[in-house]
Amino acid sequence: MKKLSLVPIILGLFAFAGCSSPSPLAPTAAPGGPGELSAKPPAAAPGVYTLTFIAVRVDGTLQEVTSLPVESAELILKASVTSSTGSAAQAGMVTFEYCSYKGRPANDITRADEAPKEACEQGTATWARLRSLYASSECPALEPKPGYACLGFGVVRLPRDVGFRFRYASQGSGIASGTSQPKNFTWTAGS
Repeated sequence: MKKLSLVPIILGLFAFAGCSSPSPLAPTAAPGGPGELSAKPPAAAPGVYTLTFIAVRVDGTLQEVTSLPVESAELILKASVTSSTGSAAQAGMVTFEYCSYKGRPANDITRADEAPKEACEQGTATWARLRSLYASSECPALEPKPGYACLGFGVVRLPRDVGFRFRYASQGSGIASGTSQPKNFTWTAGS
């Protein structure tokens, strides 16, 4: 029978104990715990989210409008995002939405899904995504400027009210994420 030597076992225990004690060169937590090691980003400033409507007439002129006769002009949705002090958003994403009746197919000319904003407020319709754009996209009649995004909605053939809004995602712009007030746009019969 072979004798076991205790020397390697004892040396192994000392080596293990030596590894478990902190090294004098190891980093230590700041007073107050690990929460103090990382700085919190500054709070985002409150934002102002403004939705307006622009008509692109057949002759190419642009005009801010709240209603149009059907088939008379293309509608463009314009989002403006600024801080409460008036500084334009330098970054971020704008997502345009319209109010849509539940269960109706999109783009069906015989049974339009577009609904007035009141239908979304009452729960008979929901907000549907149109498209997301950076908050520095080009807009008609505007040189490319920070804080603006525009989306063409097209020409409408059926008279109706349609609710629109946009959501803004800050993405570190310094302006808080938020949602514009919903607004109805009215298409009337005939010119």
